[in-house]
Amino acid sequence: MKHSLAPSALIEGDTVTAPGTTVGPGTWIRFGTSVSGSALAGGVFVGFRCRLDGARVASGCQIASLARIGRPDAAPVTIGAGAWIGARAVVEPGVHIAPGAVVAAGAHVVTDVPPDVIVVGRPARVLRRREVTEDEAPDFTATIERVRARGDAGRTPAPAHWTSDGGGFLDAALSGGPDVHLGAGVIAMGRPDGPSPHGGIRVDARVRIGAGSVLEGSGGIDIGPETDLGDGVLVVSSGHDLSLRSLPWQGGPVRIGAGVAIGAGATIVGPCRLGDGAVVAPGSVVVGDVPADGFTAGVISTPSGRGRDLPHP
Repeated sequence: MKHSLAPSALIEGDTVTAPGTTVGPGTWIRFGTSVSGSALAGGVFVGFRCRLDGARVASGCQIASLARIGRPDAAPVTIGAGAWIGARAVVEPGVHIAPGAVVAAGAHVVTDVPPDVIVVGRPARVLRRREVTEDEAPDFTATIERVRARGDAGRTPAPAHWTSDGGGFLDAALSGGPDVHLGAGVIAMGRPDGPSPHGGIRVDARVRIGAGSVLEGSGGIDIGPETDLGDGVLVVSSGHDLSLRSLPWQGGPVRIGAGVAIGAGATIVGPCRLGDGAVVAPGSVVVGDVPADGFTAGVISTPSGRGRDLPHP
């Protein structure tokens, strides 16, 4: 396979596109992702710190942060047009994901996925079919143009009274503190001039955000005092309306209370609220509310319609 990167593709810093990779026009690959031996058609979105090895990705596909697609020197993964791969999903070599399919956050896909179905779980199973209104294919050209036009993309400073171990990617409206500490390589994004006026990350006093964590605050993230996020935690405050073919953005604010402990490698997907003193076990996928002083491990969800009864991307 030749190595080719379209000039109109937006490939952010700390991204590796290894030999044998092709990236089509209008594709957006976010900070820290690795792509090798893969072919990405035009108009593909790939989130933060994903890894794609031997993937064949059709136009209009969207792959959320920390997803792992395929493995080196193994059978290729094929992903059909307009499919959506959720945050921290894992897709094993040789799997075919048909057009319009949705793989929920944290799912582990080991067999082929039919068109226009939603799969969840570890291993992934079919939850239901999508009931889709045929409006238009997913298109984020306007978003790419807005990001390109910003002179400070990826260079937002942390508040002066915070401390940081450095590295990572800060492109968020950050506020709060004092005594907030960011571990090495933290990624933070989300601003009130984005898709929601509530975008941004607001952090109270004496909060630790562990190394390698990713905070996607486009829909708003609020973190209470004396809360601890372990290493590699992913917090996502948005999702998509699965009832439309275009998969339009939806806000999903995340509210984390005081004294909450979130274990390493956990994934928190809004809309949700974690009450004061809640504990989230390492590696959990949380897609619903956790009561004050509650404990959760594995996957929880709160049905409320419009596709929000499943782990969101």
